Amino acid sequence: MSPRVLFMTKDRCFYTCKHRQKVLIESVDDTEDGLARELVVSGYEESTANMIPSAKDLNTICYSTIVESYTSRHLTYESDILIAFQGIETLLRPLFRSDFIFGLPRSELDSQLLWQHASPCKRRRDLVTGFPIFPSWSWAGWVGKIFCEKWENLSRIRWIEGGEGKTFSGKDFRYPKGTSTNIFEGIAFRQKWKGALKNHSPYYMEKSDPDRYFLHPTAPEEERILGPNLKPGTDYLMFEAESTDAFEISLDHFQPHSLFKQDCTQDKHIVCPLPLRDSENFISGYVMVPGEITMRLSNDDAHTYDFIRLSRTTTLEQNDRGEEDPDLLGDSQAVTQQIPYFPNRPDVKTSTKAHACDPRRFDLTKSWCLYNIMFVEWKEGAAYRIKVGKMHIDAWAQANPKTRTVVLG
Repeated sequence: MSPRVLFMTKDRCFYTCKHRQKVLIESVDDTEDGLARELVVSGYEESTANMIPSAKDLNTICYSTIVESYTSRHLTYESDILIAFQGIETLLRPLFRSDFIFGLPRSELDSQLLWQHASPCKRRRDLVTGFPIFPSWSWAGWVGKIFCEKWENLSRIRWIEGGEGKTFSGKDFRYPKGTSTNIFEGIAFRQKWKGALKNHSPYYMEKSDPDRYFLHPTAPEEERILGPNLKPGTDYLMFEAESTDAFEISLDHFQPHSLFKQDCTQDKHIVCPLPLRDSENFISGYVMVPGEITMRLSNDDAHTYDFIRLSRTTTLEQNDRGEEDPDLLGDSQAVTQQIPYFPNRPDVKTSTKAHACDPRRFDLTKSWCLYNIMFVEWKEGAAYRIKVGKMHIDAWAQANPKTRTVVLG
């Protein structure tokens, strides 16, 4: 008999391997193998994980749990990464009310662009030509275990659709057709949903179907404008976003950001948390950069790099969403153009907390005080993802960013 055996039945499947002490069971039974199916943040232990979506699974947590496990496994043929994932997409589709684009749920594409690598990574390439197989913005385009964004972020991009260049928000694609121009229809749709908080972050359920949890209220596919869509004939995403190249990437690793600390050495880099310095040389944010790119940044005039603002978020320490509805928050009212200084706050160089920036220079007590940013390389008019990171909203505003059309390949 083979050393690895998969048994399939109507309601469950069993996987056994000579290298495992336990049989891995995936079942439609919520309590199979003693597993408690409840809303959790960290994902399930791989050795006992029940990977089949169940009632009361928040869609983004379920997706993240599955993708983290899936990307940690070895494939005989790297080009099969999405072919093998198609069955999982079928199971996940009802949870998102959406299809998938290169492995990412279309209805939550804004937030799911924020996936991060949890291990050494490299681009997934064709073994014959050496060219990348999948777009850089998808985890399928990279080899290595990843983790996904599970909780709320406030999108700051506008998707570009069609030849006329009309723009849409992610919310426009999740709500029924016509609600973006008819406020009363939008209110009526929202009243069909009930919200709740978990770890200070919201999730939503339809009052008529309270056992399915969504990151955002999402209408059935047939009631919505389906998007975002790829640029016709390509694997590119198109959107409007603010960008800037005003920050200097420092090659001294941002060790206070211990949450993402990797075992890099002077001669070997894995995934490097690199600080971003403003014009006053203060650390204003960070990006996670693959080791192979870190090695070339020290003396690189041949490549054009940029930072793109994707969404607004909170610090790890912030326990509330503020007094206002976050969806109505304006950025211009929140940012400070002056350059304050808080000498009594922790020194980012010696603090043991995972600060995203220097707390003596930037006010980390503001609500929603950080932006999620993407570090990209420009080639022939298209941007290619390198990594994502975070930056204080004041630092971003003080850099005078410009809105541009981003073609992300």
